[in-house]
Amino acid sequence: MVVEVRNSQSDFEELALRVKDALCAIDFASKVKTSVNSAFATLGNFIKTFALNIGDFGIKVETSHGRASSGRMELDLSEVLLACARAAKDSNTAIGMYIDELQNLQIEAMRGIIVALHFAAQESLPLYLVGSGLPSIRALVGKSKTYAERMFNYAEIGALCKEDVDLAITVPLNNNGLDIEPDAITKVFEGTKGYPYFLQEYGYQLWNVAEKSPISTDDVRRIAPDVQKRLDVNFFDVRFDRISSREKEFLRAMAEFPQNEAIAISDVADRMGRSLTTISPIRASLIKKGVVYSPVYGGIAYTVPMFADYLRRTMR
Repeated sequence: MVVEVRNSQSDFEELALRVKDALCAIDFASKVKTSVNSAFATLGNFIKTFALNIGDFGIKVETSHGRASSGRMELDLSEVLLACARAAKDSNTAIGMYIDELQNLQIEAMRGIIVALHFAAQESLPLYLVGSGLPSIRALVGKSKTYAERMFNYAEIGALCKEDVDLAITVPLNNNGLDIEPDAITKVFEGTKGYPYFLQEYGYQLWNVAEKSPISTDDVRRIAPDVQKRLDVNFFDVRFDRISSREKEFLRAMAEFPQNEAIAISDVADRMGRSLTTISPIRASLIKKGVVYSPVYGGIAYTVPMFADYLRRTMR
């Protein structure tokens, strides 16, 4: 089940739809129908209880036990997931949840997933979660259930180091009989800070513009303005255009501080000449929109790299 969280009612509808799809796949392949039918019934209760709209569901079994109908998301979602996991086990398969932007998941839903995973482990049920999102995921998990932090393995996926950038650039070129000067790779690394999406943009432009091998530092310098323009339009503007003028002022104040560590929210308030009380709603709104996050208590940071450079260029 693959779900991208947007922090809205549609998240639960999409999750319910993905559960239904998984159960249909299990039902098609399984010869053991009892647990599958029970899972469908439990999901049906869940859909009715929370008034979810997922189209023509077609509940297979009328339920009498009332599972997933308490109206409490934590309890009912865990009931649904456990019922699916039992059906999967009886059918010699597994249920995997792949949730993107996990930090946007509502706390009650996160609790429901964690409770389901906790009991699934105790019953040896094949229920798994792979989540991705901002570093604040760890805090969300800990806030959901006190025992939850030890249930997961956390891997940080950030910018590539210089050695990895070397490989990302040279291997595709070498596979096509081309080469690039070491200094040119260094120039690309400096221009991208190792961020993969920016690296792809540089690679795309170099491939189209360079006239001979090896690709040189002059080639990198030549494409740099076009790369910056494309990133501004296709990457940064998309985020900038959906925020208010007060939020832009807040973000611009952040750009005046070093970006290699979390920025104290009190320093941002001082820079703006405002109190913490007046800027707290702005901070909360930007976090909800996914533009900033809080890596540490009392600290704030941009969710995307080199955003401060962009703001200094566009908000002088």
